[in-house]
Amino acid sequence: MFLAWFEVNKKYVDERNLTYAEFSSKFVWIAQQRQWKLRMQGYNIGRLTHVPPGCGEHYYMRILLNIQKGCVDYASIRTVNKQTFNTYEEACYALEVLKDDKEFINAIKEASELASSHELRRLFVSLLFINIMSKLKVVWKASWKLMLDEILYQKRKDLRLVVIEFLKCYN
Repeated sequence: MFLAWFEVNKKYVDERNLTYAEFSSKFVWIAQQRQWKLRMQGYNIGRLTHVPPGCGEHYYMRILLNIQKGCVDYASIRTVNKQTFNTYEEACYALEVLKDDKEFINAIKEASELASSHELRRLFVSLLFINIMSKLKVVWKASWKLMLDEILYQKRKDLRLVVIEFLKCYN
């Protein structure tokens, strides 16, 4: 069905004003012939299967299929303002349909004022589990130092380096 959508968009230039989700309002899928035909009567509402953000490029492609109209190949789905991006994620950011995750960075920084680094790590892991951050690497790079303080202290304590450093200060 999906690949046939590309072919119909190549054939019916006047109907290129439809997203993949809107497509079934003007066309009907004929399963036996494995092709789309113009709808002669009635109306249908199309829908796309839910894809969670953790599915990577499939998630971003699904977002674009709700926005991009008249696509004739995979590259045209990733094309924004006549520029073809390497990934669907980059295209989503070019269309400004995704957040920059600053709210998560700010939440971790704010929590760092009252919480231990262990609690910050738990917060970060919770954010990973609920799968709502779109730029994990950006959030990690902005907040990883806040999550490590306690680990460094604990390792020094375990290796008794704190005592050695303390003694160096007084000698």
